[in-house]
Amino acid sequence: MSNLLRRARGLAAVLTLACLPSALVTGTASADPTPADTVASGPQWSVTRVAGGFRVTLELTGELPVIGSAPILSADGKVLGPATESADGKSLSLVTTDSSVLAATSVTTDIPASPEQPSSARTAPGATAAQPFAPLSVLQTDPSAPGPHHVSEGVYDFGDLAIPLLNIGGVRGELTGKIYLPDGRGRKPVVIFLHGRHASCFGSGAANPARWPCRPSPDSPSQRATIPSYLGYDAPARALAGNGYAVVSISANSINANDNQLAADYGAQARGQLILDTLTMLERADDGDPVVYHDTFTNRDVTLAQALTGDITPADLVRAFDLNNVGIMGHSRGGEGVVAAATLNDALPLWQQHGIKAVLPLAPVDYDRISLPNAATATILPYCDGDVENLMGQHIVDDSRHSFDDDVLRSAVLVMGTNHNFFNTIWTPGGWPSGTADDWVSLATGASDPVCNPSAPGTTRLTAAQQVQVGATYMAGFFRLTLGGEKQFQPLFDGSAVTAPSTSFAGISVAATQPAKSRTDIATFERADPAVRVSGDATAGTCVNMGGSGGVQLPQTLPHCTTTLNSAAVPHWSPALWAFNIPSSPMLHLTWTSPSGQVSVAVPPAARDISRFEQLSVKMAADEFVATGTDVVVSVLDGSGNTWSSPVSALNPAAVTRLPGVSSPWLRKVILQQVTIPTSSLIGVNLTDVREVRFSAGTASGGVYLSDLSAENRSVGARSPRQQTAVNLVAANVEEGSGPGNAEIAAVLSARTGHPVTAYVSVFGSATGRTGISMREVAFAPGQICVPVPVTTLGDQLPSSTPATSFKVSATNVAGGVMGDKGFTTFTVREDDGVTGGTPAPQVGVPGDVCAEYAASLKPGYLHVAGVVTAGATSTLSADGYRAGESVEFRLDSTPLGRAVADGAGAVSFTAAIPAGTPAGKVTLTATGAGSAYTTTTKMKVRPAP
Repeated sequence: MSNLLRRARGLAAVLTLACLPSALVTGTASADPTPADTVASGPQWSVTRVAGGFRVTLELTGELPVIGSAPILSADGKVLGPATESADGKSLSLVTTDSSVLAATSVTTDIPASPEQPSSARTAPGATAAQPFAPLSVLQTDPSAPGPHHVSEGVYDFGDLAIPLLNIGGVRGELTGKIYLPDGRGRKPVVIFLHGRHASCFGSGAANPARWPCRPSPDSPSQRATIPSYLGYDAPARALAGNGYAVVSISANSINANDNQLAADYGAQARGQLILDTLTMLERADDGDPVVYHDTFTNRDVTLAQALTGDITPADLVRAFDLNNVGIMGHSRGGEGVVAAATLNDALPLWQQHGIKAVLPLAPVDYDRISLPNAATATILPYCDGDVENLMGQHIVDDSRHSFDDDVLRSAVLVMGTNHNFFNTIWTPGGWPSGTADDWVSLATGASDPVCNPSAPGTTRLTAAQQVQVGATYMAGFFRLTLGGEKQFQPLFDGSAVTAPSTSFAGISVAATQPAKSRTDIATFERADPAVRVSGDATAGTCVNMGGSGGVQLPQTLPHCTTTLNSAAVPHWSPALWAFNIPSSPMLHLTWTSPSGQVSVAVPPAARDISRFEQLSVKMAADEFVATGTDVVVSVLDGSGNTWSSPVSALNPAAVTRLPGVSSPWLRKVILQQVTIPTSSLIGVNLTDVREVRFSAGTASGGVYLSDLSAENRSVGARSPRQQTAVNLVAANVEEGSGPGNAEIAAVLSARTGHPVTAYVSVFGSATGRTGISMREVAFAPGQICVPVPVTTLGDQLPSSTPATSFKVSATNVAGGVMGDKGFTTFTVREDDGVTGGTPAPQVGVPGDVCAEYAASLKPGYLHVAGVVTAGATSTLSADGYRAGESVEFRLDSTPLGRAVADGAGAVSFTAAIPAGTPAGKVTLTATGAGSAYTTTTKMKVRPAP
């Protein structure tokens, strides 16, 4: 696996990886005898037969560090897929249907045993550590400058187990954060900050036994302390609060301690819901209503007055927050968390929604490819990120920009010389006693590359203080623009070649997609288009994704955009962890072998009048085969043949120059840059009758990628409140069968819509197995609410030690709707040939039409009771509508009564023994199918025992 998935993760925490022995991350074949249910093994790994495939397990010699890692398992160098951490953090496992693991001689994971440390700078021919961007003009005002407001600061803490967490194994978490409150009357716009995945606890002794809360270790009486990651954003918080914005930075340690083990999506939706729960708490405080949470760790109710410490009282929070004007920033895994928060919010009824208008993912992960509608977005991408080194947050902009009928600005802000950790001062060396590191130095492949090695001559690296300043400036600027309407900061995000006075030392470029109402798309280059014509010694075609090592595994209809680069170097095309094979950032790849090469784009009649627009723009990047730079001549022609032309190098040299890098395969990244042509510069061209835009070779040979040719006005747009339709998946249960077979899983909408909705449904078994990982686009026609998705299965006639095996299924990259809170589910295969040394799982029967079963599950049927229900006696219960052959469990309230199997017609009858101690009174009797989840129910009175 290339480093895309190997290193695509959130924050690198305490960098104890350097002390991990190599045995922690690899196993080798052994000649020792293996247990009968194990089909292959080594000293620290095993392959075991389970229902529907094989479980691959790698034992670790020490506890897996709590870092942002999303570990990958490989067998003999072949990638099997993402692994799940065990509850104790001492092993990794996955289930695969790839039968090649039967002959495995080694199993490895991708966690580096000895992170590379920087050495002396190395050079390579044609490479440079120089900044690639032309000097930027500087704004007159700075968004991070101190404002006129006095700021009060206080911490609230309702307890470590104060609220339930969403989709993370039923665990509870803290409701803790720091409030920065400006003085002055009236409600203030609200900004929420969410940190990323980091170690939650530190201290002497063994690891925290229960992961969360922080407790003394069994071998050490000392209390393990909490790492307060939420305190690491003082600079941007104070910059905003001083200028009249209420800021709340929240803690997510409980999620960090449990996500890799318990959350199907590694905690994205748990983080998102934590933001919504925080906004609900603020709403109660703002209304002056009682704010009380029960902390189950201390078993006490905590009021707002008890929770607050510092300079803020509950009275200060009354009428303090404008919750119709909310912005959210998330760092690392928190970046995906803020995207999840916005989509979970949009799926709520309008009266329940918070006014989330702006989302800023900072060095974010994007495992789930959650497309984001209806919110102004600025994704900040640090070029020297050693943790999320593939800058996968680029997908947040790419996937969303054309997927919705909305009117909001979307920007990708690329910052040279910045790493992952230093945006948070608690994670920066010197900021806290534990958990600090320069992630590029400790984690990067090719960390000695002088472009990002902070000790190399000519490095682009910023100091920690400079990086904090960049974060403060751009976070403050974005939220002051989008929430406060302070338009003087718009050039920082609309693609203009501008920076702020406080960041003039940094190399920064912005590629922006203007709001829909402010632009006309001439050509997006996302698909074949007869208006795009190639001539001369040139080739041009739409490409998608990356191939080669670490690239997309399943066949696709379009060629790969790149096949030779490390996935970290191609953020637009790097595969996402839980959306590995879906199409990624299609664009036009133009190459030429002589100056005659050219692509011309005919302007559609409806778009020929560009006189009302400020500019033409196109996004462009030199391709992977350009050594240092190339050039393209862009020309604009009107209906009379009048022409304006310019080399792209004169408009934006970074668009035709390879970004810097010397020795690291993660650098020399290919990232689209914005090329802007002011319409005022098109002298001699009739702006009401523009007919063609040409891209001609400006060098003897070369290649570029092209995307999004538009006529546009620079704008921010606005959120239009609406309830989005959510795409969810319904958990499926099937019998294993005796050989390869087929089954289905239901993809469903939360409501019928009048427009199409699409999503990509992926099943994770194996990247290369013949019945393993699968992916397909699912399209809901207007009015359609359920679509069956085919899934292949791998059965056999052999028993195994596992009663059932669950495969993860995801619905990602949604267009026309949002991912719902059940966007991840399981496809479970029951072992039907017997379980060695255990009890078989209940029979799941013969599946019917999955959409019909889903519809039935929404309307519980009627359970018939013969006679009266008497404590200590028996009652005959009967119902129908089940799968033929599925086991049906009967319950009296929450008490199990037993099981029976439905007959061939789906009817079931069961004689239940009512416990003698059952209190007299009303009870609920239910019967639930093990396969279909169909439930029948009735309410009855229990008579006392005679």
